[in-house]
Amino acid sequence: MNILAIDTTGRHLTVAVRFGGKWLAEFNRDCRLNHSVVLNGQIDEMMKKAGMTFDDVDVYACNVGVGSFTGIRVGIASIKGFCLARPKKLVAVNTFEILAYNEGNDVSVLVPDNRGVYFQRFKDGAAVGEAAHFVTPPPHGKEIVYDDETDYSNKFISLIDEKVARGLYANALVPLYIRKSQAEENKCR
Repeated sequence: MNILAIDTTGRHLTVAVRFGGKWLAEFNRDCRLNHSVVLNGQIDEMMKKAGMTFDDVDVYACNVGVGSFTGIRVGIASIKGFCLARPKKLVAVNTFEILAYNEGNDVSVLVPDNRGVYFQRFKDGAAVGEAAHFVTPPPHGKEIVYDDETDYSNKFISLIDEKVARGLYANALVPLYIRKSQAEENKCR
């Protein structure tokens, strides 16, 4: 399977392509939340490096959140646009799954934001309950804390490979929003 995968949820950008059984991935530290400006150029560059075209793509994969509200929307909208031109299978992953991938059987994943932390617990590789936003998360098992400077692209592509191998395709890409956007919260005040 040939795959185009993007992660626009953090301050940085990951674009990965799998062509001819080999992954080529790039973690762009210079993006600085300018995903809408650099994403298409980065995709074009990676596809040229791999020697592939959109006709070669079998699967589109995208991180659907949690993370930057705008970044989530940019990534999902881009993949949806590609699907309009060339419909393909979809794989949705989320930040919690990426961080928990191959980390043991009882893991709490924490993704800090400026008002607390997003929290999701995993048991034997599966999410337990709903993800939530806390000021102080409940302690549970081994804690993995998201670091915006860490390159998670290897876990990202390994998780995508696993979902493709298991046939875990998505019917649609749905953003993972756990709390309201700041604009929605301000409107309610």
